[in-house]
Amino acid sequence: MTTLLQQLRCIPVLVVLALAVLAHTALAQSPSLDSAGEGVAPVNAMCPVMTDEPVDTRFTAEYEGTTVGLCCRKCLTKFEADPELYLASIPELLAVASSEPTIQHDTDGHEDQHADHEHEPQAAEHASHDGEEHPHPEESDTAASSSNDDEHDHATDHESGSKLVAWIGKLHPPATHLPIGLLIGAAVAEGLLIFTRRDLFKHASAFCIALASIGAVTAATLGWFNAGLVLVDADWVQLTHRWLGTTTAVLSLVTLVLLLRASRSATEPVSRSALRISLFVTAGLVGATGFFGGALVYGINHYAW
Repeated sequence: MTTLLQQLRCIPVLVVLALAVLAHTALAQSPSLDSAGEGVAPVNAMCPVMTDEPVDTRFTAEYEGTTVGLCCRKCLTKFEADPELYLASIPELLAVASSEPTIQHDTDGHEDQHADHEHEPQAAEHASHDGEEHPHPEESDTAASSSNDDEHDHATDHESGSKLVAWIGKLHPPATHLPIGLLIGAAVAEGLLIFTRRDLFKHASAFCIALASIGAVTAATLGWFNAGLVLVDADWVQLTHRWLGTTTAVLSLVTLVLLLRASRSATEPVSRSALRISLFVTAGLVGATGFFGGALVYGINHYAW
């Protein structure tokens, strides 16, 4: 029994070491904060994906020689995947595009004709030359804004599934707090049970595991609704977060089953050992999942000093 307890005491240390290796690998694959945001300033002030959020200069993309700013890594991934979907939400980019070749052609190419003809024939010739009416710049901006309001919706149009599924997915971030807190709390209670042998901590651990397993499955399901029903994401951070969260939910159910077996088994010490291993690993995974969830919003170096 003493040997078993000594082995179980090593599990939290192994979990911490595994998380440290995972974090070191993540940092090695990501750019540093010192190099992020350097170069040409973005042309836009507001994110084209989340149109009510200001841009963060750490997240920029190049589109036809113009630097476009985004508000977070997730929006950057979406923009890079299909930038044309979000061009209507960048009025600064549209203004730059409309001010370059078209105006130059009108002023230089027809300068001599405008000098030789009166104003009315000039307007008629210009209309017949183009073959169609040209809307006023203000009307163009209004039409683009209207099109953006009607067609561009970050939460529904560019997410997988229906509008209802996308809306349900918005509940994923708040739903994650319950399983994170309860799984870590269960691990702490189980650790105190190992050292004190008080039934109080056994009951606390059982309560936290039962409630955490329900919360973990719920949060993982909402996460799939939120990120889209795909198996592989273009962004490695989101891919890691997706499958760590899914694995955590599955292991939480495994831990719940082991808890039920330990409470009914005649050889409880052996069954309890399997329960503790599963619980400590699951608690470590939920912490790693939360880290990558924060990295989706704030970048992989969001814990940098």
